[in-house]
Amino acid sequence: MNILAFGAHPDDIEYSVAGTLLKYKQQGHKIFIALATSGNTGSNVIPTVEEVAATREAEMLEAAKFYDAEVRFLRFDDERLLDTNETRTAVLDALRWAQPDVIFTHNPTDESPDHATLSLLVRHMMLSMPGKLQQSTVTPCTKVPSLFFWENGMGINFLPEVYVDISDTFETKLKALRCHKSQASWMEVFGSVIGDDMAKMAAFRGVQIGVDYAESFRTFRIHGYMPDFKLLP
Repeated sequence: MNILAFGAHPDDIEYSVAGTLLKYKQQGHKIFIALATSGNTGSNVIPTVEEVAATREAEMLEAAKFYDAEVRFLRFDDERLLDTNETRTAVLDALRWAQPDVIFTHNPTDESPDHATLSLLVRHMMLSMPGKLQQSTVTPCTKVPSLFFWENGMGINFLPEVYVDISDTFETKLKALRCHKSQASWMEVFGSVIGDDMAKMAAFRGVQIGVDYAESFRTFRIHGYMPDFKLLP
């Protein structure tokens, strides 16, 4: 299968779905990663937005090696992702580029503006994937993918529907997250240590299903695009 993880910022993938992606990789599936922004304002240390973007893209490419993933950067501005014709076309192009059987993205109730906007864009443009008359530079997709939402930051306002046991991939997930070295100082602005919060949530979700570590998800349901839970690893 083709598996697409679609995040707003480079480190969103590693925080939220890396353990699951690694399990897919173990099973021989192909991983695709799309990023709506390059997180170009996510530093108070690096002096310019251009340098922040270049740094964070390089970190993402390093992390992507753990999944042998192909990566697509849409390069919209960090914290200013908007629902426009331009962003809709770019998101649709990325969805079609991956030709996915399974898609992962942010949950609609996430309070981060970029996260919430991307969740809306993915949900809306997913329904346009087969449309021949849609504004797009990529040919239509004939697949009917299942869409899963990863949990909000620290699980706030998130009630899981399904879990994936990532006990055997957790340590590699942590290594992938630590590729985002530029975010160590940035996370301190918000009182967080990169990796610590993720580990706590993975352990908490693991307790809920009786394993060491887990990732949790909700699903997108609309006529014609109902989720297939059997596609989870």
